[in-house]
Amino acid sequence: MKFQTDENEFGPFDDDLEALLRLQDIVLQAAEGQRGPEAEREYQFLRELLMSESSYASYVPSIVRRHRDLAVMWPSLKSLSPQWEPRRQEIRRQFEPLLYEAEKTWLFAEMGSEETADVISDGRASYSSSAWTGATKPTERVAAVRTLMPVAQQAVAHLLATLDEPGHNGGPQRDEIEEAIAELRNLHSVLGELIEAADEGRLTEAFNDGLATDAARFAKRAARALRDDPVPYTVSATILAILTACGLPGIGGFLAGVAINMRKRTP
Repeated sequence: MKFQTDENEFGPFDDDLEALLRLQDIVLQAAEGQRGPEAEREYQFLRELLMSESSYASYVPSIVRRHRDLAVMWPSLKSLSPQWEPRRQEIRRQFEPLLYEAEKTWLFAEMGSEETADVISDGRASYSSSAWTGATKPTERVAAVRTLMPVAQQAVAHLLATLDEPGHNGGPQRDEIEEAIAELRNLHSVLGELIEAADEGRLTEAFNDGLATDAARFAKRAARALRDDPVPYTVSATILAILTACGLPGIGGFLAGVAINMRKRTP
């Protein structure tokens, strides 16, 4: 993977998509005036990785290409609009082609070129707003989180209870199950934080701080770990679908892979 690096203060990342979503999160925070020293260092680190990767050269957002650091970027961000939300919309628009390309890269690595082409042509792995953001307006996002995330959190809790039972699948506990349990516990915690943020009127800030990206990461890892366990794998796919409806990033392409694997298992 292009963005998978050895241990450092910001990584490693599971895949390009995860790293680039984090870069988008940092720019979204900067659009609201959040430009601390740690965010500055992480932005420069991720920007350097992105700019050094030739396969993404045509997709680098102009706001990133033109600014080596967040301090220099700030006047350009302010010039987009005096309000935060139009700035965020423009940033997401600029990142869309890059995230779409990163998702195709991930799908190719997971499924191979032929299946990737099928997924892309079917439109199941599109980074258009209607396909990957679910709820596109802040009010819609809050409503979706308040309605669906408690369902997802409860589903995670039940799945954890099932996986914690000794030999739930008729055999000894596998390493993959232990891995899935750890990721699901993380997911359960993050979902609780997002629900709390929605109730307190700070959901946009929580999304921009990367909580949604964290939830997507934990959900993907859990589903991947459960791939050989049909029933939990199906439940984890349901959780992923709910999270997609809530507007969590980085899940659309993974759901396409889940669907393909499910079809392969069907007699």
